[in-house]
Amino acid sequence: MKIRAWLMISYLIVMLLPLVAAYGFFILVQEWDQSKALADSFELYERMESMEEQLQSPQLYQIRPRDEMEKLLPEEIHKESIIVELYRYDGMGIYQSNTEEQSLFKMDRSLLFKNLYQYDMSYDAFTVKKPVYQNDQIVGIYQISIDRSEWVEGVQNRRNIMIAVSLTLFLITYVVVIFMLHRKLNMPLNKLMKGMSNFSSTQKPTYFEHKKKDEIGQLMQHFEQMQDEIKEAQNKAKHEQEEKQLMMASFSHDIKTPLTSLQAYAEALQNERNLSDTEQEEYLQIIKSKSVHIKGMIEDLTLYAKLQSAQYDMELVKVDAEEFFDMLFEGYDELARKHQVHFKKDNLVSGTCYMNDRQMVRYLDNLMSNALRFTETDKTIGVAVIDTSNGLPDWTFAEARADLDQFRKGQAILIVQNEGPAIQDKQSIFKPFFQGEEARTSYQSKNTGLGLNIAKRIAEKHRGELKLWSFENKGTIIAMKFQIEKGSE
Repeated sequence: MKIRAWLMISYLIVMLLPLVAAYGFFILVQEWDQSKALADSFELYERMESMEEQLQSPQLYQIRPRDEMEKLLPEEIHKESIIVELYRYDGMGIYQSNTEEQSLFKMDRSLLFKNLYQYDMSYDAFTVKKPVYQNDQIVGIYQISIDRSEWVEGVQNRRNIMIAVSLTLFLITYVVVIFMLHRKLNMPLNKLMKGMSNFSSTQKPTYFEHKKKDEIGQLMQHFEQMQDEIKEAQNKAKHEQEEKQLMMASFSHDIKTPLTSLQAYAEALQNERNLSDTEQEEYLQIIKSKSVHIKGMIEDLTLYAKLQSAQYDMELVKVDAEEFFDMLFEGYDELARKHQVHFKKDNLVSGTCYMNDRQMVRYLDNLMSNALRFTETDKTIGVAVIDTSNGLPDWTFAEARADLDQFRKGQAILIVQNEGPAIQDKQSIFKPFFQGEEARTSYQSKNTGLGLNIAKRIAEKHRGELKLWSFENKGTIIAMKFQIEKGSE
């Protein structure tokens, strides 16, 4: 049960308890009154009749000394439970049994003659008022009040019972509420605070067993999620720091040799006077090549840092897909001929898509550079872009066709395929600064190891996804899927 619902029920019980007690007291008193009223009526009526015979004497309604008056009255009036009052016809009060001294007092006749012959049963007394006649004339009026002490005592006993029951229920409710508060609030909150203190001091996540499905349980669950997110953020920050350190170490290592070569050839041109024109031309060409290589490394590093930043938002422009990819595929035919490999391209898209032309050129350059480096002479490199309404090109590896169709489901796909050796470490190939042993043959072919990582991040910035398949004795396919809108503009 939710704590809010439980508290509302507890408050409702506490508020209803006095009402229930009052209603119970009312029921008990009513039941007691119904069972006692009839019996009291007969009993008190008989007692009054025994006294009324003597109170009908006209002699009692003349002013006389109190002791003479009491001799004429019945002895029963001296009981504490009975009060007798005698009045003359003119309203003069001549006797009251509940006082010890005789005193005369005057009562208004309209009040005196009110409710004659009416038996009145009130909370604490049974009262009757009747006239006394002599020769058909009223000479006096008497009023008898009999105390209902037994009935009052019964009411008081029931009141005491209800008070005791109410106090018992209140104490039981109080104990239950305190116990439930301790169980549902204090204990879970203490566990939660202990877990928070432990996590803040040791950075070790705390997980709570037997979480309840209430607000505290939800709070515990959110705290566990927060711990996981903090640990994930810490691990990510640690990983990024390690990447930065690796980046600096790798970059320093990779740039050291070409810089040393640049310095050596520049010093040779400067200091050696007997170099031939051919040698000087060769040295200058080497310096130019090394400079281009270093520039490419710096550009890769700069782009990698930019793409790694969460603040970098790549600007995407809506373009005609067919025209854009025609432009993107231009120039690779000649490059493939220089490397003595066959080149196939298929543009099977129509509609519009959102692209950053500069970064997509960099994306395809990186993948083609890898493909050319690992494709043997007379082998084939193929690039294709296919929308949702077209099938894959015939030259696509048969082993990958089912996976590619599943991968591109509902989206367009850009494929770069090359025939060559299979990639052994598919898990690490997209990590920054990762280079296979075959990539370290010479400084002419050596790169920074950022190309595939940069391509993967460019694909993600285009709200797409990059995936790789590699097969022994076949080659490698790298595919990027992206959104396309049908209908060209």
